[in-house]
Amino acid sequence: MLDFKLYAITDRHQCAPTPLVDVVSELLDAGITAIQLREKDLGGIELVELARPIAELCRNYEAKLFINTSTEIALEIGATGVHLPENAAPVTAVKAYSGNALYVGCSVHSLDAAERREAEGADFVTYSPIYPTTSKPGYGPAVGITSLATVAEGVKLPVFALSGITPARVAACLTAGAFGVAVMSGVMSATSAGEQAKRYLDALGTGTL
Repeated sequence: MLDFKLYAITDRHQCAPTPLVDVVSELLDAGITAIQLREKDLGGIELVELARPIAELCRNYEAKLFINTSTEIALEIGATGVHLPENAAPVTAVKAYSGNALYVGCSVHSLDAAERREAEGADFVTYSPIYPTTSKPGYGPAVGITSLATVAEGVKLPVFALSGITPARVAACLTAGAFGVAVMSGVMSATSAGEQAKRYLDALGTGTL
């Protein structure tokens, strides 16, 4: 079973001008224990340069770091896992390539996709878009809490609710069966990332006194 309920997804543009490594440090200090590095506009060399200090931070905090899409980079920098888009390679291929050394999370947008990723051996899925969001346009209209419940009931995998999740919406997601929540814009702040993270952790019941 996974040991985190809050899955923070990066976007260095949203937290600019504060460097992403500083924001990640603030999130880890606030108590977040799982980060997905999702900087899709960077090439391989640039992504490795950005990822190395973040990977070191995560090791220091004993937090899990997931690299979006690239199994090779995840292995190169010593990340905990890789996060696959819905139409990316099968989980079985990633597990085989890494010698089962990586956790694999997957983005899904339907129950069918969640069932397929579960059959492939994924460790967890993010299901979106639950609520309207500007962070990840292009995935169609928000599916809502009822659809989240259907997916959570349809698979045994941990399901993280994603898109438009505010601290006030966490309880509804958990009641619908979500294992936890995944957030991007909610924590990618240039000035208050740590404070925001604590609000989510408190809502999840995992905050520290």
